[in-house]
Amino acid sequence: MTTYKTLRAYEANQRRQEKVRQKTIETQNAYKAVNDWKKVILNLKTIHLKSTPLIDWHKIKNTEMPSEPLREYKNEDFATDELENFKPTFFDKLLGLVPKKINNLNQLLEQAKVKDSIENDEIYNLYQISLKDWHKLNEISIGVVKNDIQSYKKALEYFDPFSEMEEIGNQIKINIENDFIDIDLTINGIEIIPDYELKQTSTGKLSRTNMPKTRFNELYQQHVCSCLLRVAKEVFAHLPYKYSRVNAIAKIVNCQNGKVERKVILSVLFSTDIMQKINFGLTQPLDNIQAFSNEMVIHKINGFSPVNRIEFNLR
Repeated sequence: MTTYKTLRAYEANQRRQEKVRQKTIETQNAYKAVNDWKKVILNLKTIHLKSTPLIDWHKIKNTEMPSEPLREYKNEDFATDELENFKPTFFDKLLGLVPKKINNLNQLLEQAKVKDSIENDEIYNLYQISLKDWHKLNEISIGVVKNDIQSYKKALEYFDPFSEMEEIGNQIKINIENDFIDIDLTINGIEIIPDYELKQTSTGKLSRTNMPKTRFNELYQQHVCSCLLRVAKEVFAHLPYKYSRVNAIAKIVNCQNGKVERKVILSVLFSTDIMQKINFGLTQPLDNIQAFSNEMVIHKINGFSPVNRIEFNLR
């Protein structure tokens, strides 16, 4: 084979390898894009699985007060030991280094005292914070155990379970009563749901198609149900209520006047008895909601319609 033909064959082989490399990269990118899309979809339906564990207010009430820390002098003791046990060598005496070395040890001793003071002050400041926190929680726990409404409010303010609300909504209104808690959650709009589907073809390429309207509305319904379950679980985790009503508020177009209005699209009366029987990891949010008394109207094509808040019937 001539040098020219050898060069052409080499270049052709390089082109083939580059095509294979590009195809591999394209396949990997498509795989990642589909997986990321699936994670987004899954997260929209599993928000309720991230809720706070049950808070034991009796245990908090019986927690002992933090003990004041004793001041320690580890660094000073070590430096003192070094100074007291300093034994000059023959060359230290010969070269007149003894005064200098003793002076250095004295300086290290003073530095050690400063370091101990700083460390002890830091520990004491942490103790003060811990003590203040203990007093606050202890006061709240005593009130919660006595079913005091003001203590309920303080408990929610302290733990602030709805502070990171981005994934469940953008506004929450809480009304605390003696026998139940009533919550209005302004839910995320339909824009939170991807209006497309991603798949990987048999050849490894990325396929993007519009999500069918029925699938889109079904996913949004599951998302809304998951958000309300999360709110109810947080309430029951933080407060000893047996019942809570959670209402999803969304912006809906009024067909009569064409204006966008805030309306209730789902209202659920949750109870701890039923909540404790549900295996949330094995069931869909909508199925969980159906286990409770609720008001919900949804059309496969048009989505949610406004509903009334469910009436309390605690008997």
